[in-house]
Amino acid sequence: MQNNSNNNFDVLLINDNGTSMDIIQSIMGEECLGTHIDGNISKLYFNGGTRKKIENRLMDIMPELILKSKWKIQPSENWHMAWQKYFKPIIIDEKLAVLPFWQKSKLAKVNLYIKPGMAFGTGHHETTWLVLNKMLTHIKSGMEVLDLGTGSGILSFAAQLLGAEKIDSVDNDMDCKENFFENMELNNISNDISFHHDDVLKWNDFHHDIILANINRKILELLVPSLTDFKGIIILSGLLSTDFNRMKKIIIKNGLLIKEFSEKGDWLCLVLTTNE
Repeated sequence: MQNNSNNNFDVLLINDNGTSMDIIQSIMGEECLGTHIDGNISKLYFNGGTRKKIENRLMDIMPELILKSKWKIQPSENWHMAWQKYFKPIIIDEKLAVLPFWQKSKLAKVNLYIKPGMAFGTGHHETTWLVLNKMLTHIKSGMEVLDLGTGSGILSFAAQLLGAEKIDSVDNDMDCKENFFENMELNNISNDISFHHDDVLKWNDFHHDIILANINRKILELLVPSLTDFKGIIILSGLLSTDFNRMKKIIIKNGLLIKEFSEKGDWLCLVLTTNE
């Protein structure tokens, strides 16, 4: 029986060793709140009450998936407890470490502490890792940063710890706001970062030195045309490697250049600049 309570997650369980997880995340975009793999089982989390909607979409696109999947309901308050089992430190080039808040050690030059919320906001997902890795190269002291689709705030807080002077963090999902401010407090950040509850596609203040956008391809396709006149560096992820040619056409059409790209697993990160 489907549960319509906002206090529960609808969890899709797939016995496929994780092979379908990235594809479903790409299709469902922001509707997929997070994932993790438990043995051979992929677990994908959705808001309670959305099971039928998700199931119908998957039936149209990947009907064979329904045969090897099942659903369960999980109380939302158990999310953080589940992550204590799976959250391991992430260390990038020994320069930046993303650590769970219960681990007090320092494992790199810059240490970022997170209260796990959803998978995209912990550094474990390849897209977050890719953006953080690029930030190590491109964030310079005193920069102003725009983080579109900030979620848990991990990219914003990393930018501040790497020396950024002012950060605007934008997200239209109020459910992530509490986690954002929890993580801000964990890292003793009280100034320089402003959380904005807004639609990233309606945001029109691009005075910054660098833009970070780890969202999904559909949103990025709509976002790129608004960045045509931006004079700084743009780091995009939330893309599958197979999206490269499609995104390249849109980027070139809008007068931007792909300066760098990198891949991790099936995922892609692009660094753009203006075509000058």
